Amino acid sequence: MYQNNGNILFISDDEQLQSRFRQAYVSSYNIFSATSIREAYQILKDFDMHLVLVQRMMPEMSGLQFCESISHEFPDLVSIILYKGNDTTSLENAYQANQIFSFIKVPYSQMELKMTVDNALRLQQASAKNKQLEHRIEDYQKEQKDILDLFKRYVPGEVVSQALNTSKEDIMKPGESRVVSVLFADIRNFTKLTSHLPPSQVVQFLNDYWNIVSAAIRENKGSVNKYMGDGLLAVFGAPVSYIDNHENAIYAALDMIESLKEINRQYAEILGSEISIGIGINSGDVVVGNIGTDDYMEYTVIGNTVNTASRLETISKDKSNSIIISDKTQELVKHAFRTTDLQETRLSDKDEIITYCEVLGPKSGNVFPLRSQGTAQ
Repeated sequence: MYQNNGNILFISDDEQLQSRFRQAYVSSYNIFSATSIREAYQILKDFDMHLVLVQRMMPEMSGLQFCESISHEFPDLVSIILYKGNDTTSLENAYQANQIFSFIKVPYSQMELKMTVDNALRLQQASAKNKQLEHRIEDYQKEQKDILDLFKRYVPGEVVSQALNTSKEDIMKPGESRVVSVLFADIRNFTKLTSHLPPSQVVQFLNDYWNIVSAAIRENKGSVNKYMGDGLLAVFGAPVSYIDNHENAIYAALDMIESLKEINRQYAEILGSEISIGIGINSGDVVVGNIGTDDYMEYTVIGNTVNTASRLETISKDKSNSIIISDKTQELVKHAFRTTDLQETRLSDKDEIITYCEVLGPKSGNVFPLRSQGTAQ
């Protein structure tokens, strides 16, 4: 039985919107409020929530990302998005995919919102219907398994799943804006190290190297977007989002560097030297989606956030096994990691100034060394 009709979590950094909602509905429901994503997540862990109303854009991530993130841990929670503006494409897609219950424009009619909330709470109570839906999803996943097993060797499994659940017309729709962390990594002096090896052995080395470092990305809930020779681009927050997207990117980078011990045990003698890598991480808005033609599509991320991450990886060339992050990323993860002081550099071909720092390690627990002594050549 619900106490006072239901427990509702209202998430917005707009204090006036918070106040108006509480005054209008506190007599009908148990109202909990949060002004940040992390505060909201803590409330969900501490209390039994039945419904979440979240503002479309929050500083840490979009409302859709939050709904997607909490779905892993709170699958029975019903979500409603409050939005401003006229662009509802991504909201309509999420609604059609049963990722959210509804979306309502601000300012809203109190009667309309109450009717929507009441309907959502009734849906939340319908556990039997939810179980039937879960069975349908399981059956559908079994049907896709053979296809996924084949294509996930070439494309991230999450992207394949998304494509299989999307019509051809929807795949060609404009991309979705997300707040993500982008990671670029590159092997130092790769050409020099492998110049004496036959092509077949170079390919074998790269395959073994990618298997190890890609596992570090997957285990930290990231997705490898592209392999580019001896470099890679990984994304945290797309196509699947988690609460700790930005911290996950840093932990993945730390694990990637730690995993070099294994690849160096296998190949240091063959290469004539141990390998080292450089990593650049930036966080911010990107556009994610499928780009291409009717014959060939590629799921990718686009935006200045990606370009800056690539520039940060270039900065890391001065130090072996270093992790260089932007000031935007540092602000999001400073509670969890130790870093050097922020410094600035000007891009050689632009007037833009990049502010960055180097990750030293987690703030708690054992801190393993990030790079060998000396400077990369």
